[in-house]
Amino acid sequence: MTLALAISLLFLTISFIIAYSRRLKAQKELTVQLGDLNSAFESLTNDARLAVLGSERLRLALDQLRAGVVIVDLAGQETIRNEVAKRYTDARHADSLVEGALTEALEVTSRGNPVDQTVNFSGPPSRMIQVRGRPLLHENRQIGSVAIVDDQTESVRLDRVRRDFVANLSHELRTPIGAIALLCDTLADEEDPTVSKGLIDRISSETTRVGEIINALLELSRVELDGEPRTDKLDPRSVISAAIDQYHAAADARNIEILRDFPAQSVQLKGDAGQLVRAVGNLIDNAIKYSEPGSSITVSAVIRSDSVDLSVRDSGMGIPRGEFDRIFERFYRVDKARSRETGGTGLGLSIVRHIAVNHRAEILVESREGEGSEFTLRMPKESTQ
Repeated sequence: MTLALAISLLFLTISFIIAYSRRLKAQKELTVQLGDLNSAFESLTNDARLAVLGSERLRLALDQLRAGVVIVDLAGQETIRNEVAKRYTDARHADSLVEGALTEALEVTSRGNPVDQTVNFSGPPSRMIQVRGRPLLHENRQIGSVAIVDDQTESVRLDRVRRDFVANLSHELRTPIGAIALLCDTLADEEDPTVSKGLIDRISSETTRVGEIINALLELSRVELDGEPRTDKLDPRSVISAAIDQYHAAADARNIEILRDFPAQSVQLKGDAGQLVRAVGNLIDNAIKYSEPGSSITVSAVIRSDSVDLSVRDSGMGIPRGEFDRIFERFYRVDKARSRETGGTGLGLSIVRHIAVNHRAEILVESREGEGSEFTLRMPKESTQ
C-alpha cells in the first residue's frame, strides 16, 4: 500500500469517527430532550388529573351544603349545579318560581351586578326562599357568576317562635306578678290574722297561676319548635287512654265522668305520640273546665273512609258561633270569668291547633250555647294505615 493511500484511509477513518461521535452526541441530546418532554407531558397529565380531582372534590363538597349553588361561566353556561339546586330544574308549581328567580339572578349578575331576591309562598305550609347572585372576579375581571338558593323557612319560623314567646311571657306575667306585689305590700301592713291568711291564699293562687302560664308557654314553644312530627305507628285507643289518665284526677275533683268510645275494629295512626296525647289531653282539660259538676265527657275514636277522628264531647256551656274563629288564638277566653275561676291560661286550644298543623290534620268544632261542644282532631288518610 502506498503512503498516499494509507493517509487517505486514515483521514476517512477519522472523519467517520468524528461524524459518528457527532451523531451520538446529537442522539444523546435528543434523548435528553425527549426525556424532558416526556417528563413535562407526565407533569401536565398529573396537573390535569389533579384538576379533575379538585373539580370532583368541589362538586362533592357543594352537594353537602343545605343551600343550592349554581355556577356559570362568562357565556352563561352552567359549569356546576349542586344537588339541592337540581331539585329546582324542571320543577313544577311553587319550585318553578324559585328556578325562575335563580335564572333571573344569574342574568343580572352576568352584567356585574349583585342580586338579592326573596321568594315567599303563602302555603300551607308557608315558605321563604332567598336567592342571591354574585359575579365571580379574578384579577378584577369577571370570569363567571354564582347564584345561591337558601331556604330560610325554618330559621324565620324559629325567630318568630322566640319573639312570640318573649312577647307572650312578658304580657301574660305582668298581671299576676303585679297582683302578687300588691298583695305583699298589703300583707306587710296587715295585723289581722284572718285577713293575712286570705292575702296569703291569694298570693299562693297567683303564684300557681304564674307557674301554669310559664308551663303552658313552654309547652306551646316546644310544639312550635318540634316542626315535623315523628311518624310512629300508634293505636288511637292508646293515645286516648294516655290522655285520659293525665286528667282523670282533675275530672274526679269536679265530679265529672270521662267515658270512652272506641271502634270495634283495630286501626293505626302515624304520628308523634307525645304531641297527639298532648292535643287530646288539652281538649279533655278544656272540657273539664267548662262542664258542670256531675256531667260527663265522651272521648272517642271514629274511623272514616279517609280519616280517623279523635273527638272530645262535653255537655257544658257551649261556645257562641261568633267566637269559633277566635277560640284558637293565644290567650283568648270565651268566658273570662270562668277562666279565672278554673285557672285557664288560654293556650290549650292554641297548642291543639299547632299539633294539628304539624300532623297536617284538621281541628273541627261543633257547639251550641247551653248544650255543649265537640272538638275533633281529624287525622288525614295519609297519616293512617
